[in-house]
Amino acid sequence: MTNTEIIDICGLNSYYGDRQVLFDIEFGIPRNRITVIMGVSGCGKTTLLRHLIGLKSSRPKELMIEGEDMGGFRESRMNQYRSRIGVLFQSGALFNSMTVADNVSVPLRVHSKLHKETIRIIATIKLHQVGLSEFCDYMPSQLSGGMQKRAGLARALAMDPEILFVDEPSSGLDPITAAGLDNLILELKDTLGMTIIVVTHELESAFRIADQIVVLDKGRLLTAGSPEEIQTSQDERVVQFLERQADQKQENNEAYIKTLVGRQIPQVQD
Repeated sequence: MTNTEIIDICGLNSYYGDRQVLFDIEFGIPRNRITVIMGVSGCGKTTLLRHLIGLKSSRPKELMIEGEDMGGFRESRMNQYRSRIGVLFQSGALFNSMTVADNVSVPLRVHSKLHKETIRIIATIKLHQVGLSEFCDYMPSQLSGGMQKRAGLARALAMDPEILFVDEPSSGLDPITAAGLDNLILELKDTLGMTIIVVTHELESAFRIADQIVVLDKGRLLTAGSPEEIQTSQDERVVQFLERQADQKQENNEAYIKTLVGRQIPQVQD
């Protein structure tokens, strides 16, 4: 762990029951930079994110936060860590029964003892940061998909986090709205000096915002480096992903059906 890294992943393995889904993942997340975690669906991106935000436990010495072993965190220490992070979930995850401002206020109500008027002011400031100050009293259902993502981001920023986790920010958004969200993420890094971890499979967005790109495949780390290093990678799977090449079928239909039924397929007689 160097003083430039805020999080160090040290041979992280992850399981769901007896099924292993992450295999010896190892890389560092630099402070005050944007790290993008990429890969095809099912590669382990979301599982890795769950470990990083503390929703899935890690074994000792597998995940270090500024030199501290996250695997040894007790509940009070884990709560301290969570108070330092913000999370923008893929769907925005807004509460439909609350106004936009009330949604943004939730972390402050739970984790602070501020007066409700002060909380309202902070919520308005956060919504202003994401360009939604005029929509404080709207309900989530009255917002577009892109606006809901921005409202979710405002809530993630409510506690002035040091580390921001963003899950699939461009998912379901048109190109112009997605580009606006990319600009906002870059702004947060440049103006507030945040450490930002983005999970995505959107190539254009990743190469636009990333200082470091991590590529996963089938639960394994393929490569990690600068956008320039990733673009010049000779790894066949990385090249396939970047060039958006479909997987080649490994079996013909008859052989595939044989694996399902476990017996020879009878031949049709003329």
